[in-house]
Amino acid sequence: MTQPETSNPQAATDAAPSWKLLFVDGNFPRLAILCLGVWLHAADATLVATVMPVAVDEIGGVPFISWTIALYELASIIAGAATGMLVVRFSLRGAMVAAALVYALGCVASAVAPDMAVMLIGRSLQGLGGGGLVAASYVAIGQLFPEALWPRVMAAVSGVWGASAFCGPLIGGFFASIGLWRMGFWAFAAQAAVLAVAVMILVALPRKGESQDEAATFVPVGRLALLAAGILAIAVAGSGVSIASATAYSLAGAGLLWLFLQRDGKARHSLFPRRPLSLDHWVGAGTVTVLAFATTTVSFFTYGPLLMKVLYGADPLTAGYIVTVESIAWTVAALAFASASMRSEPLIIRAGSVAITLSVIGLAVTMPNGPLYALLPWVVLAGAGFGMCWGFIVRRVVSSALEAEREKAASGLPTMQLIGYAVGAALTGIVANTAGFADGVTRADAEVVGFWVFAAFLPLALLGNLAAWRLTREPNRRQPSLEAA
Repeated sequence: MTQPETSNPQAATDAAPSWKLLFVDGNFPRLAILCLGVWLHAADATLVATVMPVAVDEIGGVPFISWTIALYELASIIAGAATGMLVVRFSLRGAMVAAALVYALGCVASAVAPDMAVMLIGRSLQGLGGGGLVAASYVAIGQLFPEALWPRVMAAVSGVWGASAFCGPLIGGFFASIGLWRMGFWAFAAQAAVLAVAVMILVALPRKGESQDEAATFVPVGRLALLAAGILAIAVAGSGVSIASATAYSLAGAGLLWLFLQRDGKARHSLFPRRPLSLDHWVGAGTVTVLAFATTTVSFFTYGPLLMKVLYGADPLTAGYIVTVESIAWTVAALAFASASMRSEPLIIRAGSVAITLSVIGLAVTMPNGPLYALLPWVVLAGAGFGMCWGFIVRRVVSSALEAEREKAASGLPTMQLIGYAVGAALTGIVANTAGFADGVTRADAEVVGFWVFAAFLPLALLGNLAAWRLTREPNRRQPSLEAA
């Protein structure tokens, strides 16, 4: 008589769990909640980008269109940074319900906005709610599902990101085309309300971590202000100011972010895990991997469509779908590698980091020389590199964190990813302006910029590889104790 699979602990740990496990023991309703929370955040940007050209015809404020995205992302970063602490104090259910309601309130404000000022307030509230929902969803993966299922859950969540890349513009375009752009915001407000109710019904776990008496009884306004000021300074640096001013803003932003991390690391109730950027343990190595590669790869999203237009005459739709290919590749790779065993984690993480680095090199060579279709393999490689290793990075970081800091470790990863995107977009702007775009956009300038906006980030990609390698080492996997930190 054969032994049951669970009789061998190593085999049970190593074997990839079946997808069927996501549909038993109440897993599917919880998974649906996570996917809805991520959907609201992921589809938001593409929806707003589609409806805003029509919205400003009615409410005005054309010069501030970019701020509808910028304020949303900034608020998302702040909310993501605070989510780990909020989960510890108010429970996962409380944090998710609050985030969903704030997001819904922001959607309502945007839907009824009589002018751009109210619209920007609504967008900021949506950012706070959306960033909180994403960060809380990553926390929920660790709290609501067994560790062996995490890659499967992450693959399902990645599928939502891929779907949002297609559906967001379609939804926004539908409402804009029939002259009812406000209904787009109302539709997302309704979804957020449904999410809040579903969380109240389906997420009823006891609180984990610190007790209410030990938890922070205040919002760390000072640290959040430092974080916000640092991100804003770096954003201004990449917005077309002079090279001297861009350098000054960049240094100021980097200094403010460094000061934030220093103060947060010494705080009794920190927003991030202790020593979040240390390569000596898995928590820091995984965080640096995410931060480095997010900063490295945002160049294509920031300047890819413009470069494809100038160099190859690509229309916006064509360029947009080429950019979307990266999200699709991420989703496909996440689904394909979710079946991998834990034993193969190190190889997959290393392979993913190498794939991302090769994509940066390939885009640097191909973008200025063409042809247009030659960009696709490198775009696919970038998305697949992220997709194949993201779930395993999350699992390693969260599983190696101290029990009291697992919520912060889980919520910290998507927040660091957003910070990387913000910093990378600003640095890309500085590189592009320095390489020739400061005085106008010509084909000759585009050829130079098309090389440097990718090549300049190769050192960061190599740092990401180093961090990924440290993440896959067996020694020093555990985060140091709070006393040692």
